[in-house]
Parts: sequence; structure tokens; C-alpha cells
Amino acid sequence: MKVFYNALLVHTLINIYVFWRGWQVLPSRKLYRAGYIGFFVIELLVYLVGIIFSTDLPHQTVLRPIMLIGTSWAIFMLYMTILLLAYDVLRFLGRKTKNKKIAALKNLNDNATRIQVYAIFIFVVIGIMVIGSYRFRHPKVTEMNVVVHKESPNVKNLRIVMASDLHLGYLIDRDILRMYVDKIMEQKPDMILLAGDIVDYDLLPLQEQKMGEELKRLKAPYGVFATSGNHEYRVAPPQAIKWLMEDAGLTVLRDKAVKIADSFYLVGREDDIYFFRKSLKQIMKEGSIDKTLPVIAMSHEPNNLAEEQENGVDIAFYGHTHNGQIFPYNLVLKFVYEVPYGYQKKGDMNAYVSSGLGLSGPLYRIGTNSEIVVMDVQFQ
Repeated sequence: MKVFYNALLVHTLINIYVFWRGWQVLPSRKLYRAGYIGFFVIELLVYLVGIIFSTDLPHQTVLRPIMLIGTSWAIFMLYMTILLLAYDVLRFLGRKTKNKKIAALKNLNDNATRIQVYAIFIFVVIGIMVIGSYRFRHPKVTEMNVVVHKESPNVKNLRIVMASDLHLGYLIDRDILRMYVDKIMEQKPDMILLAGDIVDYDLLPLQEQKMGEELKRLKAPYGVFATSGNHEYRVAPPQAIKWLMEDAGLTVLRDKAVKIADSFYLVGREDDIYFFRKSLKQIMKEGSIDKTLPVIAMSHEPNNLAEEQENGVDIAFYGHTHNGQIFPYNLVLKFVYEVPYGYQKKGDMNAYVSSGLGLSGPLYRIGTNSEIVVMDVQFQ
């Protein structure tokens, strides 16, 4: 409940700021002002109804449109706030400074200029959102070649297709999932890896829309494997994992190693949120892993790449970060994670942190891309 109140407070403050800045440039006619007030009131009511009555509303016909409107409005407000704050700083400098060049900014306080700037900002933000929506709905395929200097008796070349953070739920529905599956299968994978957060917050929309039928279309000669993410634990691990295995037909590796084609090992790790998560050393010991063969590991959160490196992993896949999802959060992540996104060679280990295929919340990629990773591995 505390998270809800904090989110509501931030949402309200941002709306008040943008509302007030728009009010200042609005024509004084009562009709315009009444419509302006009504627009913001309706938006706030939609936001509240979507949160408070989410469990009672018809999911696809009512709740999903409300969530799409609410999350889109949140993105619009975020970027309007950033632009308006920058504009207000420039206006302030124009009023206060004695520097002649900077003082010229005082012209930004002219009412006609303010109206023009506000209108321009609206169109700029809408343009940003259109591009962001396109980037989400047209995932980038990141391809790379990797050489592992270990013998693999029966498999010399391996095409791994990896995706993370599908976040299937009310917003990312079966239609979007169908596109994901089609895109993954177009890559002609030898093995498919799904590195956690396949489920968003609730299993109900996945069950209602029979999304498991789409996931069952994922096929690869050496298997389709998944690990848990923090969102599987927000749902309820037993139910989420059971659905992934039984309804979706995935092989979920929970702190477990499997030997594939008598040629290489795949290790799937529980998410960091799991209190009883095993160390990688323990998993490899229990799996009797022969480190002279290639070892591939999959974990949701890229919190400790050194653990995989120190335990002889050759290829490690991660997700979780979304690469920040929208600007400027992608810049902040550089100070949070050793590798917030992309490929890094760490000793003999090849590490890749994916920006994710789906999203949590607003369906926009601003400054980032939705992604499917295709890694062509040569063992020698």
C-alpha cells in the first residue's frame, strides 16, 4: 500500500505541475479552461479506477485499455515535466543573470513564446512516444559470433536464441506474444533460452488468453529452457513455475544443471530474490559438471558476473535490467550494474545482458530497444 500511495503522490505532483504550466498559457475563454480541467480530472479518475478496481473489471475489454491509457499518460507527463523544467530553468537564468548572452533568455518569458514552446513540447513528446512504441513493437535481433575454446564431442556449432523479460500479462497479451514467438522461431534456433520474468504480475490473463498455447510453439533441437525472475516470485513461485512447465511446455531450470547431447552443460539459476538460492559452485557440484566441456549459464539478474567467471562458465546470459527501458533511466543503470546491457568478455567468459523482449509497465522503448539475442557459438 505504501508503494501505491508513493506512486499516486508522484503522479499527482507531476500532473499538477504540467497542468499549471499549461493553464498559464491557455486562452482565458471559459470553454477552453473547463475542457482543460475536465481532461485532467478524467485522466486522474482513469488512473485511480484502473488501480483500485483492477481485479473487478473485465480484463481485455476494460482493464487493458485503461492500463494502456494510464501508462501512456504517465510517459507523456514524464517527458513534458523534463522539458518544462528545463524551460523554466532557462527562463530563470534569463531573469537573474547579468551576462548579456544569457540574459537574452528573458525573451522566453514572453507569453506568446511560452504558448509556442508549450505547443512544440506537446508535439515533441508525442513524436518521442510514437518512436518508442515502434521500438517496442519491432524487436531488434542482436546477432554475434562467439568461439569457445573447448571440445564439444557431438556439437561443433550451436545457435542459441535468448530472450528475457517477456512480462506476459494484461498489457503484453497473446497477440504480442504471438509476434514474439514468430520472431524467435524465424531465427532457426538450436536452443532457446528464456532468462526470467516471463510472467508479469498475475497469472490470470495468461490463463484466460491461453498464452501457453503460443509458448508451446517454441521448438528447438536441443530444447527450450527457462529460469525464474523476480516477477515469477511476485506472482507466487509454485503457481508460476507450474504454469510455465505444464501449460507453456518449458523446461524450467531452478538451480539445476543439465547435460545436453553429451556435449555441453546448461545451468539455470534461481532469481536472486529466492532466499534459498544455491551458489553456482554448489549447483555445479551437484550436477557433477565436467569443466572440460563447455558450460553455459542463465541467470535473471546480472548482479555477480564474477561468480560465473570464477566457476568456469564459458557463456553467461542475463536479463532484468531492460537497459533502463526509457531515457534517462538507461544512464542511471551504468552506476548500478557492472554490465547494464550488452556483451562483455570477462576473462574467458562471454557475458551478455539483454535489454529484454517485453516491458514492465508502459509499452514504450525510449533510448533503448526490445531485443532478441542470437549467439552463434563455435566449439573448438
